[in-house]
Amino acid sequence: MTAHAFAVAMAALGVNGPEDDRAGWDAIDWRTCEDNVRRLRQRIFAASRDGDLKKVRNL
Repeated sequence: MTAHAFAVAMAALGVNGPEDDRAGWDAIDWRTCEDNVRRLRQRIFAASRDGDLKKVRNL
């Protein structure tokens, strides 16, 4: 089964939810997303610097 055929089959089943309920690209609060990514990257860097590999993997 090709990827396209699979996507069509899943869409027919309603697996991905209703089509009219999709959030628009502009509806995403990109500033908040970027801030969250920045904080996470800082935490990963700090854990890596401290040698805490378990925390790095968990983050």
